[in-house]
Amino acid sequence: MKFLGFYPEAVVARAQGAGIPPRVPKLGHSLFFGAGGFCVVGVAVFAFVAATDNWLRRQVGEVSAYAVYALLFILLAGALFRRLVIKPAPLFRCYILFALAFLLYSAAWTAAWVSLRNKPGEWLASLVATTALGLTLAKAFDAPKQTFKVIAVLFVTRSAGYFVGEFLHHAISGLPGWLLWGAVYGLGLGGGLGYTLYACQELARERLKTIAPHAPASTMSR
Repeated sequence: MKFLGFYPEAVVARAQGAGIPPRVPKLGHSLFFGAGGFCVVGVAVFAFVAATDNWLRRQVGEVSAYAVYALLFILLAGALFRRLVIKPAPLFRCYILFALAFLLYSAAWTAAWVSLRNKPGEWLASLVATTALGLTLAKAFDAPKQTFKVIAVLFVTRSAGYFVGEFLHHAISGLPGWLLWGAVYGLGLGGGLGYTLYACQELARERLKTIAPHAPASTMSR
């Protein structure tokens, strides 16, 4: 995935060519905007699901409906994903990477879920989906040493958000239950993504410190 331009050497070259200090997200920034931003996106997507799910499934089928929801998530969250990446970072490339990672995540979840359709199937779907997501991001940022750690974090945070949200959805009927599910799911997945991107850019941060001691990288914290 070197062609996407997120390997450490590409990040450094882009920063040097920009002529201004790069903006390097801190862990707090990554967690805040990851969890908070994806919480908002989750609410929006699940509101759409609540309004259209039955109709959409009748029109295009279950699997295609899941694909529509994944595309909506990508559309709404792509720009947010960019806030978690060291800048300068082209928006188009951020969208491409996020779209690729999230489509693989969604496809893995759908395949596991429709194969079993039970509670163990939901847990298996969470595992294979977060594995696909973690592998894709670790590969894109050339961070193989972070792979197992970020998969574990994504699995825990995503599963917590999904299953707690699912419980609230069943406990609270109607639109409020859907919105709570979306909010908690977004918090979990977004928090995991925030940590994942921070961890996967560790080598890039270290290299940026060595190339411009006279012009320290600006940091974003929250």
